[in-house]
Amino acid sequence: MSEDRVTLRVLSGAWIDSGSGGLRMTARKKVALLAYLAFDRRSAPRDLLAGLIWGDVSDAKARSSLRQALSELRSMHPVLNKALLIDRTMVTLDPGFLIIETDQVLDEIKQGRLPDALRGGGETINDILYGFESIGTRYAEWVHDIRKTYGDRILAALNEAASRTDLSASQRMEFAEAALALDPLGEMQCRYAMRLATELGDMGKALQIYAAFYAKMEAELDMEPSYETQDLAAEIKLNSAHIPAAPQVATPAGAQLAPRHHGRPILAVLPMQPRGPDPIPGFLAEMLVDNIVMRVARIRDIAVISRVSIRHLSERPDVAHVLQQELGVRYVISGNMRREGDRYFLNVELSKIDEGLIVWVEQYESAADDLAQAQSRIADEVVNRILPNLHLAELRDAHLIELDHLSAYQHVLRAQELVYTLRHSKFEEAGAQLKQTVTSWPDFAQAQVAMADWFSLRVGQGWSPDAAQDIAQLSLHLETALQNERRNGRALAMLGHNKAIYGRRHLEANVLFDEALSAAPGDAETLMWTGPNLAFSGREDEAIARLEHARALNPNDPLGFRADHFLAIAHFAAGEMEKAAQAGLASVMRNGLYTSNLRLTAAACAAIGQQDTAQEMAARVMALEPEFRVSRLVANHLFRDPAKRALYGELLTAAGLPN
Repeated sequence: MSEDRVTLRVLSGAWIDSGSGGLRMTARKKVALLAYLAFDRRSAPRDLLAGLIWGDVSDAKARSSLRQALSELRSMHPVLNKALLIDRTMVTLDPGFLIIETDQVLDEIKQGRLPDALRGGGETINDILYGFESIGTRYAEWVHDIRKTYGDRILAALNEAASRTDLSASQRMEFAEAALALDPLGEMQCRYAMRLATELGDMGKALQIYAAFYAKMEAELDMEPSYETQDLAAEIKLNSAHIPAAPQVATPAGAQLAPRHHGRPILAVLPMQPRGPDPIPGFLAEMLVDNIVMRVARIRDIAVISRVSIRHLSERPDVAHVLQQELGVRYVISGNMRREGDRYFLNVELSKIDEGLIVWVEQYESAADDLAQAQSRIADEVVNRILPNLHLAELRDAHLIELDHLSAYQHVLRAQELVYTLRHSKFEEAGAQLKQTVTSWPDFAQAQVAMADWFSLRVGQGWSPDAAQDIAQLSLHLETALQNERRNGRALAMLGHNKAIYGRRHLEANVLFDEALSAAPGDAETLMWTGPNLAFSGREDEAIARLEHARALNPNDPLGFRADHFLAIAHFAAGEMEKAAQAGLASVMRNGLYTSNLRLTAAACAAIGQQDTAQEMAARVMALEPEFRVSRLVANHLFRDPAKRALYGELLTAAGLPN
């Protein structure tokens, strides 16, 4: 019975839950302890577990931490109390009480169903225990081994399912394509997929699979597919030559065929090269690349090539040419790693292949005993800092193209540039562009999120002719984005923010925030959207910590005026008026037309006696919103504490805004 067992979730992070909903345990080191026992299906000495998971403290403290963790685990749920068998020297986990998510994936494949987790491509395996490398170096090595073991098992199960005669050709095709995504250089997977596409009568698809595989083999291994694979391609070509061409179907007037990536630039992350005389463990460089690839893939702003697909290219002198010509790559992250005693130094750069220019470069430093934990932090910072720079480079190119010839991605960039000026005429122009974009490319989630953001700002700026209708449109576009990409962290977080702000549906919002942070845990924008609701609901310290982390991940974000404003809200809610004024004024310096921030900054400045600045902010508010009245704002304000709402109103009035 499922109620007699708990489940270890290990994809996109890791946690323990129960089918009845009575347990959701996310404490990292407790989950790490159970995961180690569960995957290895064995007992482990207490000293081994203490050193593996608490290796950063003294032996005595590590043993004490293990003892406390085991005690707390057993008290969390009756099933865990039964499952964990503990004596003076050993800890044993009875596997009969635990379900592992990866085993569920394998069971689904054996039952002839392709799990949803495998529909996203080859990065699924790298999602196992995502982020748990930071527990420590030894634990990171074990996580690496577990991913390899389960990757091999899942690949074998997919290949077996693809060859089952009791499944339809279309079902087998799904399994074959999933196997090929997991192992892009597997010839057996390639031939399976080619034969099944032919069986389904889609010879064009069969030849496309071969062409893509041929390009990967040549780019990564500098070799051609085997004669067996080439002969199969020749046979398909010969047969297709004798089949009459299918009649062409006219494209409906006004419709546009969306390219696979909607024009998003493609990024490759090359292996970090070792430098210097001191040896560097190979898995450290691989972990950093894996972390960067996973984070970019989760944010989905741009397309990223799997590390498996380019692992051999770093040794080729023509790597940039091959990436550009064969895989369509426009940007490359590369770098090197060197060790000097107990310090590691990483140099990372983003370059644009077609121009040969470095777009961004940064150096990171870490102590050797902290490197495994620092890897996740470094990867988060790299991704959050390259994306704005990459978008700016793409925007410069988009300005050289006529509007009618822009890709979906370029349309969004051009529109967002107008949106974030917060000038009314340009803002409305941007809205018209975005509406055209979501009509032409309804399956492009990034455009749907940008459209929702436009509606959110229109309501917040006081420009909406019908706020209720715009709020409904906002939710509709976010829901559409999530239908296309269910694990879009930014869409989930923005939807949660707006459910809390406009609908006061705080429980739903918190569920969406949890899912967003699971989908994109290190994304600054996702973190940012989850902050204000914490501040408004009395959890100011959590809000400040989360928003400061978001700002630290990307301090030079050109669109950071909103992040500064959200941080100002959190400080105001905490009663830290001077810090609220500082953050609010930082937002004003980035964009002086953001009315929500102007109001809060006016109140914060009034609170600390900076009356001239408060009056200046108030004057700006009235110039942008002539109909603004304090009483209307306070009556519907989001501070749940009535005293804070009253204080906010008093300070706005003191700043000179009409009641």
